[in-house]
Amino acid sequence: MRIAIRADGGSSIGMGHIMRTLVLAKELAKTNEVFYVCRTENHSENSVSDKYRAGIEKIKCEGFNVEFINEKYILEDLKKIKADLLITDSYDVNQEYFIETKKIFNETAYIDDINCYYFDVNFLINQNANGEDLEYKVNDDTKLLVGLKYTMLRNEFRNVPKKIIKEKVKDIMITVGGSDPNHVTEQILNYTKNLQYNFHVVVGPSFKDSDNLKQFENDRVKLYYNANMYKIMEKCDIAVSACGSTLYEIAACGVPTLGIIIADNQEGVAKKLDELGAINNIGWYSKLTKDKFIDSFNELVLNLNMRKKMSHTGQNIINGRGVERIVKALTK
Repeated sequence: MRIAIRADGGSSIGMGHIMRTLVLAKELAKTNEVFYVCRTENHSENSVSDKYRAGIEKIKCEGFNVEFINEKYILEDLKKIKADLLITDSYDVNQEYFIETKKIFNETAYIDDINCYYFDVNFLINQNANGEDLEYKVNDDTKLLVGLKYTMLRNEFRNVPKKIIKEKVKDIMITVGGSDPNHVTEQILNYTKNLQYNFHVVVGPSFKDSDNLKQFENDRVKLYYNANMYKIMEKCDIAVSACGSTLYEIAACGVPTLGIIIADNQEGVAKKLDELGAINNIGWYSKLTKDKFIDSFNELVLNLNMRKKMSHTGQNIINGRGVERIVKALTK
């Protein structure tokens, strides 16, 4: 099959759509021709703004070709794309988009985490923890691929050994995703600057003003600009993370986690994973105070039993075969 993936990433959009579709793209590419369709301002990558640059660069770095469409003429330009299947992972869609793309392509799929539309698609994918709890407006013949059974993990996170939870916490991971427009990383580092632990801070590819973080660097705070996420998770005793897709990788590694909500689409995930016991959801970054953060942090650090249970739960609920199940459904 010839498969097109419609996704964007950049400084204001974030990199979540790109990172999770790359997991799917690599699995699909084992037996299919896969390429990306990305927005630009004028059909060309010669003058791509920061809004889209990081996403396009990441896709090409991973070895996939990119075809470009004008952000103002998305449906018109998609009619020029030749593919058997279109997979869309974008919030810049509406009901018209689904109706029209289904006319253009033999089959269509949408990767969802907001459940706001009537989905006129052949496949609806929602890998999130709360995916099975939602009611979707879909056609009778739409195939639903939803819930943790379909979580898309990169190869290194699919067969992770059981985490050994140490009695004493020394190393802490801090990650908020590929971009940080609200400077949540700085917020956390301000809260933790007097704590005597080793902090491993992930600086995403679309961080603006990342130089501001250098003020926090010292013997206890290390910044990672091209992070090997698995290696950091393997090393760290606990994590402080935004409640995006990275949470599933952290859970697969068995790292006890404080989850912070930084976007609307993370609320349901944070609540569900907290209910399951895989994370401690400490709420929205904008409502978080230093006292609340420190209290939650200390509780997790000092409670060995809580950390053991959280680690065990996370590794039990995340199944490494999610992307294989999706590929099998899409291509059978």
